[in-house]
This record gives sequence, C-alpha cells and structure tokens, in this order.
Amino acid sequence: MNILVTGGTSGLGKAIVELMATDANNHVIFTYLDTPEYRDVVADMGKRYPNLSAYPLQFCDRNNVKEFCGQMQTMDLDALVNCTYVGSPQGTYFHKTPIEDFEKSFGNNLIPTIMLTQTAVKGFKKKRFGKIVNIISEAVMGLPPMGYSIYAANKAYLMKLSDEWNKEYTRYNITSNCVLPAFMNTGLTNTDPRIVEQLEMQHPLKKLLTPEEVAVVVKFLLEAPQQVNGVKMPVNAAEIIM
Repeated sequence: MNILVTGGTSGLGKAIVELMATDANNHVIFTYLDTPEYRDVVADMGKRYPNLSAYPLQFCDRNNVKEFCGQMQTMDLDALVNCTYVGSPQGTYFHKTPIEDFEKSFGNNLIPTIMLTQTAVKGFKKKRFGKIVNIISEAVMGLPPMGYSIYAANKAYLMKLSDEWNKEYTRYNITSNCVLPAFMNTGLTNTDPRIVEQLEMQHPLKKLLTPEEVAVVVKFLLEAPQQVNGVKMPVNAAEIIM
C-alpha cells in the first residue's frame, strides 16, 4: 500500500509513519518541515526503514503546497492520512480572539488539507480505490476546553468535510474515516508538567493516551475492508462516548 502521511517527523504523525513502515509491503510517504532538526529525524528514520520516502513541505505556503500536489500525482497513492496541524490548540477566550487569528489558522490548516485531499481523491477515483483517515480531536465531542475555539472549529470543519467525502466518493470505493484522540502530551500541546500530572490523576487508566496507541487505530482503519467507512472513532478510554 502506498500511504501518504502529512507531518511525519513528530508526535502522532511520526508514530503512524513508523508503525506502517514495519510492514515491508507498505511504501510510506511523509511530509516534514524542512529544518535542521527534522532533517536529522528524517535521516534517522530512513536508516531504520528502507520503505520510506520523505518530502519537505511548508504547509503554510500555498505555492509550495501546490507544487507538492503536482508531485502527488506520480505517487500512485492508496491512502492519505491528514495529520498536520499548524499552531497550538490552546488559545484565549473566543471574544478575545482576533478575527485575523481565525483567518490565519483556517488558511494554514484547512486550505492545505483540502488541496492535498482533492489531489488524492482524483487519483483514487481513477483507481476506484482509496482510503482517507483524518486526525480530528476529542475536542469536537461535547464541550471543548476553554480557549479551543479555533482548534475545535477547524477540526469540526474537517470532520464535516469527511462526511461529504463519504457522500460523494463511496461509489468509487473510497473511504473516509476519522480518529478522535483524547489529549496527548506531544510537542503540539507543550503543556505545563503540573497540568499533565493532574490530567494523569484524573484519567480512568491513570495514564495519558500516547501517539503510539492512536497509531494502532489509524493502522486498523488503513487495513480495514472498504465496508468500514464513515467511522468517527474516539480514542479516550470511554471518558466521552459519542
């Protein structure tokens, strides 16, 4: 299976890439931010997994995303995992959030994701096969945490897009499923250790969710039959039930 994972050098994206790469039959393609730190990560991953291909991508640069979409047309993709999120989930209160912050986050996160998915779908339609997995968030279930206006709205928008992809492309044997992880202490969250400790004490299992555990769920959806479609799967130890 040829799988494209966006944002594959840290956090959940890296966990997904490495798990899928353990199967030598997979060719795992991933994007990364072209910095010295992430170039070192790419080099290390390449030594351990020969079935990886890494592409630098500036997710916030519309022209760079457009160029990458051109490259995608030669990848013969079977699956796309929309994992990248630019910025921090935690912000300020809704009424204190500048309109420009909403516009910037939408442009930095949703527009690139839409562009990449449109390109992938065109290839999937020709093959009459394809899998899309969208990394959403538990924040769209029930009431999101305070300060999550932008993040929760972006994730909810992507989840509704996934519904539309179900409606339009199931007849082409294309699936679109969503994974809704609970809080993970990754570089994206960068949470105060005291808050992390408190969250661990409140957790039913007394330990926070890890990227590796979520990656197992993504792997299931990538390997599941096409009958598994339109799924919104929480990964949260049943703290919130849809």
